[in-house]
Parts: sequence; structure tokens; C-alpha cells
Amino acid sequence: MKSKRLFLIFLSLAAVCLVFFVWSDHTSGKTTATNSKKTSFKSIQTDFKEGWSKIFNQKTSSSTNSSTNTTTQSNASPMISQADFTKKINAIIGNSKANIYVLDTKTGAKLTYSNSNKDFWLASSVKASILTQIVKDDGPLTGDLNDIATEMVEISDNQSAIDLFDDIGGYPALESLWKNLGMTSTVANTEGFGLSTSTAADQIKLLKYILTMPSSDKDYILNLMSNITSSQRFGIGVMKDPAFKNGWLNADNGTWHVNTIGYSDHERYLVAILTRNNTDQDSGEALVSKIAGYIIPKSKNN
Repeated sequence: MKSKRLFLIFLSLAAVCLVFFVWSDHTSGKTTATNSKKTSFKSIQTDFKEGWSKIFNQKTSSSTNSSTNTTTQSNASPMISQADFTKKINAIIGNSKANIYVLDTKTGAKLTYSNSNKDFWLASSVKASILTQIVKDDGPLTGDLNDIATEMVEISDNQSAIDLFDDIGGYPALESLWKNLGMTSTVANTEGFGLSTSTAADQIKLLKYILTMPSSDKDYILNLMSNITSSQRFGIGVMKDPAFKNGWLNADNGTWHVNTIGYSDHERYLVAILTRNNTDQDSGEALVSKIAGYIIPKSKNN
């Protein structure tokens, strides 16, 4: 509105000046008046262009600033800041080791944390890889295979996992999957697939891949991962609309590996939290649940 008023005032002044010079033309000699008229008209044209340019640039600048602010706001992630995330974890980590990666697929923002990057057993979270491989090979499962997969994921049944592990072709199949996905830090352990080690960043690669699978395959996997039994809904299970697979396994020294990998908020957030050296299973589950709860501050988790 301010720019519009300035423009109208400028036009009014230009009109007054034009009238003045036309009147001047009638009161001066023809040759002199003509030259004066041409010079004055050019001056008016110049002033008009400069005034219009100033007004136009002001509008353009305002529009650009508004667009920039809108873009900045739309790209802002609701996740906690990296500094606050690190601070909160440091306050509760104790003697536990953690390797964490969180990705906001909408904005590209990420959170990471690591006080160790090795020796994290996958434990039962490896079942997400087994499920991915068999669905990749066979598509959505039906009949007995569906029943076995459901038990493997939703209640984390180990015998069901062994059956499907054998069905996909054992270690070569898992190693091929991990290699093809660029999961170079994930290493199979032939003493037990749950003893295979990985990093949070590698698990994010698996989660990304699942989202690129044919819709029917992806939906089948996510449906199983979103129906985890109530007693196992720790970690990502405390987040909004979770689809996940947890893992927990005790080491010979009495400490526990506890992990949680999966999705939150309709697959917007990809989360991988791997921990080890936890005093016991309960403390490990509490730790990964607290960490998952930090990702989206409660004021933003509608």
C-alpha cells in the first residue's frame, strides 16, 4: 500500500510538471520553447523511470525476502538441535556405548551421536534385514511364510527367524543384501546372525531401501513393523506412529546390547539407535527409549 501511494504521488507530480512545461511553451519563442520542451520532457522521462525502478525494486526486494523467509520456515525440522541432542545424551549415557543416526526425510536434517563406532551386535534387529531379503525375493508373504514372518517381527520369535534365514539362503543372502546397499560396516557373524555387527548409519541405508521397494512390498514390511507386541514397544515405540524392530542380547560379561531401528511419523523419520555395555536389559531399554523421546521435543510432537 505504501509503494502504491508513492507511485500515485509521483504520477501527480509528473502531471503537474508536464502542464507547467506545456504552459511555458506558449509563453516563450518557438525555437527556444521547442528545445526547452524536449529537454524538460527527457528529464521527466528520466525521473519517471528512476521513480518507477525504485518502487519496483522495493516490491521485488520485499517479495524476495518474504519468499526466503517462507523457504527457511518450511525447511525447518521439528527435531531437537544437534547441540541439545548431544547434551541430553551425554547426561544419561553413563558407561553405555551408543551409535545413533536420525534422518528427517522431509527436510534432510539429521542427528548423530557416537561414543563408539564398532562392536554393536544387531541382536534381534537383524530380523529387519531377514524380512527385507525374503520380501525382496518373494514379494508379500502368504500362508505359512506370512505366519512365520509375523511371529519373527511382531513377537521377535527366534525359531521363526531361523526358518526364514534358512529360506533366504543363509549368510550369503544377507551379505549380498548388505553389500548391494553399501552397508560396508555391517559384518556377518557365522556363530549367530544376531551377533552380526553394524553401525547406525548402515541401518539407515537399510531403512531407506525399504522405502524404495515396490509399494506392496514396502507396505507389507511396514505393516509387520508397526504391530510390535506391547511388551517390546520400547525405543522407537515411544515415538509417533512407529514402525520398528528392536534387538536385545546379553554379552558374556553380563552387559547388554539393546537396539532400536525403524520409522516414526509415517516414515518421515528414519531412526537407528544401537547401544552396548548396558548394565542390564531394563536399563538398556530405558536408555534407547529416552534417546528416542528426545528426537522430537514434546511441544512439536503433535
